[in-house]
Amino acid sequence: MSKYNYKTTLLDLNTIIPPDSIECNNSGFCVVEQLPDLPERGLEHLRGIMQEEGDREWELVQCHFHGGKLLCIWKREVKETFVS
Repeated sequence: MSKYNYKTTLLDLNTIIPPDSIECNNSGFCVVEQLPDLPERGLEHLRGIMQEEGDREWELVQCHFHGGKLLCIWKREVKETFVS
């Protein structure tokens, strides 16, 4: 049976999506109008963060919006070493 390590990360959405790109209604439903096409912000920035974690063998389990941040849960399989 596989064993896993888990970790969480909090991403500040303001560094990824500028606040003026998001429109929310009174019920809390939000829409992102347009993401900037800059390497330090927007979709490319988010993709880079995800890629870096994947390169370190972390698998994204899920992400949720929480208090203005993106809470992400990751898992990585524990590779067991057998000594004989």
